[in-house]
Amino acid sequence: MTRARIAVPGIILFFLVTAIGFPAPAAPAKCNAELRKCTSHCNLVYESSRANRTCRTRCKDNFYACKARPS
Repeated sequence: MTRARIAVPGIILFFLVTAIGFPAPAAPAKCNAELRKCTSHCNLVYESSRANRTCRTRCKDNFYACKARPS
C-alpha cells in the first residue's frame, strides 16, 4: 500500500513534467529548434521578468504557428 501511495503521484508527476517540459513531442524538429533558439534569446536579452515572460509567450505563439504550417 505504501508503494502505491508513492508510485501513483510519482507517475502522475512524471507525465505532467513531460507534458510541460516538451510542448509537443510530435512537432517537427525544426519547430522545436526554433523554440529553443527563441527561448535562449529571451534569456540572454531581457533582464526584467515581465519582458522575459512576454518574449517567451511570443516564442510559444511562433512555435504553435510553426506546428500548424504544413511541412
